[in-house]
Amino acid sequence: MEENIKNIILLGENVNTELKEATNGLLRSVFESVCSFLNTTGGYIILGANDKKEIIGIKEELMEKIKKDYTTQCNNKEVISPTILSELHEIKIDGKIILYTHIEESTEIHKCKGKVFVRNYEGDFDISNNIPLITSIHNKKRKIFDEDTIYPYVSVEEDLRHDLIEKARKLANSNVKKRHIWMDMTDLELLKSAGLYKVDKETGKQGVTLAGVMLFGKDNVISNINPYCRTDALYRVDDLDRYDDRDFIETNLIDMYDRLIDFIVKYTMDRFALDENARRVSPRNVMAREIVLNTLMHRDITDGHTSRVIIYKDKLICENPNSFRTNGLLTIKNYTPFAKNPTIAKFFREIGYADELGSGFIKITKNSYLYSGKPPIFEDKEMFRVTIPLLRDEKLDEKDLINLANSTLNGTLNLILNELKNKNNITQKELSERAGMSLRTIKRNIDMLKEYGYIERVGSRKTGYWKILKND
Repeated sequence: MEENIKNIILLGENVNTELKEATNGLLRSVFESVCSFLNTTGGYIILGANDKKEIIGIKEELMEKIKKDYTTQCNNKEVISPTILSELHEIKIDGKIILYTHIEESTEIHKCKGKVFVRNYEGDFDISNNIPLITSIHNKKRKIFDEDTIYPYVSVEEDLRHDLIEKARKLANSNVKKRHIWMDMTDLELLKSAGLYKVDKETGKQGVTLAGVMLFGKDNVISNINPYCRTDALYRVDDLDRYDDRDFIETNLIDMYDRLIDFIVKYTMDRFALDENARRVSPRNVMAREIVLNTLMHRDITDGHTSRVIIYKDKLICENPNSFRTNGLLTIKNYTPFAKNPTIAKFFREIGYADELGSGFIKITKNSYLYSGKPPIFEDKEMFRVTIPLLRDEKLDEKDLINLANSTLNGTLNLILNELKNKNNITQKELSERAGMSLRTIKRNIDMLKEYGYIERVGSRKTGYWKILKND
């Protein structure tokens, strides 16, 4: 995560990133950015860096107060309305402490101290007096997110599984350093905090949402409200017309996650590899987690088509109903993250199953190379389909990790390149200390940068310097 945040800072402020120094404490303008991201496409708020992309850091004596003030104000309806559950995470970059959070696009329109803010490339803008624009945003949000449909007659006590709510409470608590706010809430309060129990301010209708039913509903309740909450897991190796094994899963999304992961693990080979930081990883497990989460979080949840996970001898295919945007093949160059069910997606992040929006695409790509030496195929059509090669026909070359799908440098290479830009006579030992990597990893990555034409060495090893030939 340290590399990701550092790269985000290096890219500077944009429509999805706000940098704040917070030298003397939490700035009130932070909540205008929170409001903007909620009302538009979401984004990162990073405290301890300035708009010149410089990492300033947060004073240690202010750390806990800033984190507490931030969480408290996000739950203060006088500051953010409707209130949200959000907290700042601590990370150290170049020896300096940074605080960051990721705000998801909301299904509602939020206000900051009574004003409506939106985000564009120039920053946060107050549109409180622009009624047509607010109406347009409101209609867009209502049209897109079926997960927020309210079911007033679903009983929290009788129709939901409280063992699953307790499981979610414990998972969320294990995902944070301190006690999670859900631990001190009743089940109804937890549902409201997670956006799974809502009030329609136009009609007065209130109750558990479709997302709440799909996550915590009893099986008979789910089948009555949304019979399309189902996934067909198939294993086809000998019998290609039908299947060798099958698990047709019609249940809540939490149990569905576990059963799909188990099915993939049962019928695919585990293969360990070294990632770009020379760490031992299981690419199969990472890909299984990400494609299952994609199936659960980003399906068109009211579409009549059944989501499917199909395992063949040479490939794994995952497909689910989709409101497509591209209508074709996706690559990192043309891929734009979009939360089809932001409330469900945020819930999975809160319990520690999922990471930030868009990370799954990159993780599947990178780990596919690690697993088979070949890239996955993403198809954005009426059925969103991911095809992952399972057979490893050739020895994997580390060069395949460069420019994922011929796009940008990976995080490690980017980090080293930026260090060389900042100090062109830096030694490999200094790089190792600054980046927290072994000398062997530094040497390997520098050799890769040289081979791909990003840098060259001018002069001797002791008195020379690194010349930057091109930027990423």
